[in-house]
Amino acid sequence: MTKSELTCPIPGIDVQPTGEHCRAEFTTDASECTECNGREGSYGRDPSGYEVFRPCSRRHARRRMDLYNTAQIGRRYSGATFDTYLPRNKSQATALETARFWAAQCGAGQARGGLLFWGPVGTGKTHIALSVFRELTLNAGIPARFVDYGNLLMDLRRSFRAEAGSSEAALMLPLVETTVLVVDELGKGRNTEWELTVLDDLISRRYNADRVTLFTTNLDAGGVRKPGRGLNPAFDRRNADASVAGGAETLEERLDSRIYSRLCEMCDFIRVDGEDYRRTGLAVSRRPK
Repeated sequence: MTKSELTCPIPGIDVQPTGEHCRAEFTTDASECTECNGREGSYGRDPSGYEVFRPCSRRHARRRMDLYNTAQIGRRYSGATFDTYLPRNKSQATALETARFWAAQCGAGQARGGLLFWGPVGTGKTHIALSVFRELTLNAGIPARFVDYGNLLMDLRRSFRAEAGSSEAALMLPLVETTVLVVDELGKGRNTEWELTVLDDLISRRYNADRVTLFTTNLDAGGVRKPGRGLNPAFDRRNADASVAGGAETLEERLDSRIYSRLCEMCDFIRVDGEDYRRTGLAVSRRPK
């Protein structure tokens, strides 16, 4: 075999609810692979005469599906994509446009910094974040992780043992090292000293490694300081255009100032305002499957 690439058809991928989660699966049968006969690759010789294994497009697609399926996203979000998010006001339309553009830039290796979507409950922040995650994993093949912050804390509590932290490390290390991390519901929890220590460790390590992180939060991320008193210039610019998202406690008040300062430098803050989708019956989880 002298061809540099296999020419098996690119397999279709669809996301369907399976059990408690949604799962990416092939929509085409392996028998449709024309050169590898469903083996997801074959051996051949490269231009130098060495025998090498050439994976077909199906194997590449399987790797992308594994990236998506590892997140174990809840089944109600199987239809969460950029196209199914329906903006109802200017802030939501801007958030969607920003997320779509950022995902395209990230897929092209040109994204700089992350995003933090903030606003009242039920405005579609998780939907937008999952749309980004789906685009990065299934379409761009970028190693990414998605985690609900509250669930992460519960998993860490279950795994914690005073005599050994191996289980805790096993949970945290993939989140620290992944190319892109999406953290949903930042600030959720009891805000104990232990929880802040966990969050500080995660954000600090990703900050120091200059890795990209996306967040969503229901807390006001505008801050309580007056313009010119921000923790850094990025904070001042964002605080000047920010307003209260609803609720008495702000993200800065909820988190340690050290954590909030790093968030300001790591992310662009995107406000997502509006009515609660869940109360209107328009949420993605209520749409027919």
